[in-house]
Amino acid sequence: MTQAADSRQYKRLDIASVVLPFIGLRTSDFQPFQYMLVDVSQGGVGISIPRWLASRERLHMDDEINLHVPFSMDGNTLTIGSVVREQWHPGDEEQRIGLQLTRGAPDKYGVFFEVDSREIAIDLGGMRTLENILLRVIKDSVLLKRGVLIYLRHLSAYFSRLGEYTPEEYHAFRETVLGDIDQRVRGNMRYLQTLRQACLDRPKAGFETLDLEELRRAMEPELYLDLFRAALGDETASLYLRAIKDLEGRLFSNYNTMVMLYIGTL
Repeated sequence: MTQAADSRQYKRLDIASVVLPFIGLRTSDFQPFQYMLVDVSQGGVGISIPRWLASRERLHMDDEINLHVPFSMDGNTLTIGSVVREQWHPGDEEQRIGLQLTRGAPDKYGVFFEVDSREIAIDLGGMRTLENILLRVIKDSVLLKRGVLIYLRHLSAYFSRLGEYTPEEYHAFRETVLGDIDQRVRGNMRYLQTLRQACLDRPKAGFETLDLEELRRAMEPELYLDLFRAALGDETASLYLRAIKDLEGRLFSNYNTMVMLYIGTL
């Protein structure tokens, strides 16, 4: 493929156009938070966490962070790194953080930050459009929520077999904790299914139906590890919980992809 053909294949957006927050994750405790992308370079990534964001977290030196955004550097796709500098800026009421990215995963959708050019690159090869990439991401997100439900059922069955619970205690735990989580996952999955159908009915208007705040609420976790701290010492329960957290991380990546696609329509 010639360089000119490659240029036509990719829609490109300057990093200065990125004015919407993404979702990241502190890997040590799976704590999600919103952040603004400030700058990218071969030396790392700069982000900020303003006080006005709906979902905030204070980060510290050496925290490992998954930004859940693909950054293409020297042929590698990186998403995870450690905090190498942080400072609170009282005038702007925001924490500014510098990250050194060290590892990641292959880009799934062909939507990524190209560090050398400081641009968002969106692969429109193979007759793809922003709308059909969006539809695929939403469809995948529905499947991920369904996966969360499957793991929840396994977790519920596992807790029912634990000798530490009386039948009465397990019933209360299932109804008040697992049942509430299950209903919230189902509600968020229904929201995504409705969004997918709206995009199918009116493909060209898919981005007009996208409310990023509602989407963020649907993509964020329904299960918080603090509710299961006592069970985390058990290896089997821990495996189920971490599997759910892995799916949630993939949902964050999907949300961030949709934000980048949305920026591409502005």
